[in-house]
Order: sequence, then C-alpha cells, then structure tokens
Amino acid sequence: MSTPLLILHENLDDKICARLRQMLLSGSLAPGQRIVQEDLARAMGVSRTPLVNALKRLAQEGLLESRPRRGIYVKSLDREAMRHLHVLRASLEPLAAGLAASAVDPAEARAMRAHWLELGQRGEDDACAAEFVEADMAFHARLAELSGNPYLQAAMAPLSMLACACLHANPRPWQDSVADHLRVIDALEARDPDAAAEAMRLHIAQTLDALGVQEPTP
Repeated sequence: MSTPLLILHENLDDKICARLRQMLLSGSLAPGQRIVQEDLARAMGVSRTPLVNALKRLAQEGLLESRPRRGIYVKSLDREAMRHLHVLRASLEPLAAGLAASAVDPAEARAMRAHWLELGQRGEDDACAAEFVEADMAFHARLAELSGNPYLQAAMAPLSMLACACLHANPRPWQDSVADHLRVIDALEARDPDAAAEAMRLHIAQTLDALGVQEPTP
C-alpha cells in the first residue's frame, strides 16, 4: 500500500494544556484568578473531563493551585516565593548558558541579537510586555536545549514557565533586562562559556536585587 497504516492520535489534554499555558503567559489567565471550569470549558469548546485533566497537570507543575472548598486558582507568587524561585534559577541558568556557549551556532547567536535589539526598541504597552514574556521564555528554553543536558532542560522548564507567568510580581521593569540578555548573547557569539555563565548570573542577580535579597552564596 502506498499509504502507511498510521493512526494519528491527537491528545486533547495536551492541546488544552498548551492553550492554557499560552493564556498564562499572555496574562489572560492572571495570577490569583479563580478558574471557572464550566465557563472555560464552554469558551474552549471542550468537555470538562479533558479540561480537568489539563488543570490537574498544570497544578502538578506548580502553575495552578487547588484551594480546598474554593476551587482552582492561577498560582500567584509573593515576594518570598519569587526569591526562592530565582535563587534556584541562579544555580541552573548560568550552567545552561555556559554549556550553550560551547554549542550555539554563531548565526543563531546573531539572530538572537537582532531579535533582542528590535525588542528593546518597543514601547511599554501590554502587547509589548506579552511579547517580551514569550521571547524571554523562548530564550531560556533554547539555552537549556543547547546545553545538551536533558536533565537540566527538564529541571529548568517548569521554573522558567512559572517565572514568566509571574513576571508581574517582578519589581524590575522588563525593559531593563533586555541589556542583560544582550550580554549573554555577546558571550554566546564569542563562544565563551565562562562569560556566558557570568552574564546569566548577573541577570538573575539583578532580579534578586530588585526583590531586595542577596545573591545566594555557594
């Protein structure tokens, strides 16, 4: 037969999870917001069963939280929780950046630079902020991928997602971190692992400083 006997199966739970992650990143599901399952299922055109499955998965990832007798809410991080999150990122992100510097293609690094230079010229409206959130998550995810370490990538993915979804709680304006990303990209273009790790460490340290806490000591 010219056509293989292949049965294509699309997992509805996965598709709903992906859509919910987009809503979290865009802010259409805002931190602290209660999830009204009936309304959300109706808006997405799905039944409650796959939606509930997706919500449970996102709760396990720490993006949502179940409150007894109150329902499911979008995770909201206070300043102390943000501190804990970034202390952990301060250990993982520089490692990923250093490993990525040894693997990145110079052409890709140049494309990263062009994108972040263009992003830095944007305004301060909600659409620009949403684009920054997506770009920030994609950048850190790509460094994790370039690290070549699947365990590091798996560890960083939920942390990056949570950090991006809660950028509203970051007291540092997003525009200020554009220069941080460009310094990391400088090191990537130079294929300098030490410089890339140090630039990423300083990037996370700036956020910790904005949160009013000291950088963790080894």
